[in-house]
Amino acid sequence: MCARHIYGNIRKLHPNKPQLKKLFWSIVESPNEADYKARDPRLVAGLTFLLHHVVEDALNNNSESYNRTLEKARAMPLVEMLETMRRLAMKRIDLRKKIVKDYKGKFSLKVTKMIAFETKYRKNCKSIPGPTGEFEVSEDGIRYAVDMRAKTCSCRRWDLTGIPCRHALRVVLDQKKRYKTDNLVSDWYLTSKWQHQYSDSIKPVRGIKFWIPSGESTIQAPPREISKGHKKKPQQRMKGVNKSPKKGKKVTGHNRVMHCSRCGSTEHSCTNCSNDGVPCKPRPPKKQKTTTSHDEVAVDPGEGPSQT
Repeated sequence: MCARHIYGNIRKLHPNKPQLKKLFWSIVESPNEADYKARDPRLVAGLTFLLHHVVEDALNNNSESYNRTLEKARAMPLVEMLETMRRLAMKRIDLRKKIVKDYKGKFSLKVTKMIAFETKYRKNCKSIPGPTGEFEVSEDGIRYAVDMRAKTCSCRRWDLTGIPCRHALRVVLDQKKRYKTDNLVSDWYLTSKWQHQYSDSIKPVRGIKFWIPSGESTIQAPPREISKGHKKKPQQRMKGVNKSPKKGKKVTGHNRVMHCSRCGSTEHSCTNCSNDGVPCKPRPPKKQKTTTSHDEVAVDPGEGPSQT
């Protein structure tokens, strides 16, 4: 279930509570049981994820993005809808195939970004070697057990994502001769896996012109209803409390020439004008809207109620 949809339902029941959003997402992002209970164990969190899935995403943005692409196809008849979905999938696979072909790294971009992010915080950690392949790593007074052979850590970030956490990276830094970061990343992030995923595509289908006639009666599609009036815009998602609304364009003073209200010079303003005795020119009055009184409105003699 998508965590964003859960938060949307909770926000309907408890509106105008900006702290609820921060609390909710801190619980969702809790990777281990200790952090989970320290916040509020009444909501869904990363603790409920299965470890062999190697994913920590609590949202379904991928499916929602694809559903938005199929928004027009859903309004079509069944066969035309399926054909449109097939062609969209073929284009999507071909686009991803070109991106993967030009990528030269050993792992995906997500691995590179996460390792770079966790590397910034490994300097705050200290490791103590234990039995073979096991280490005790401390960070901010909290100790974690790291098993380099099983590729696990007490923080469970390595277990959930398949990417070494800051505690495992600290062990790699202290034990450079024994461990390498590339050997600790899950194989599901390899570029070869990524390329294999988009190596094949959907086979093309011949058009109706080349179909073998069956001799049966032809089924005609029902006529489409022409909608009247203006086209309705798709409903946009409501912005959260902490998100800024759309702002209009600011009025700038570009290409605007200022004049002194005393002498009319463009080199200075009236506050810096040397003509102290000259009074400032009065500003022109603002234009007022002209309204016609009720008595001045001419009435056509033919109008009005008829006489009996």
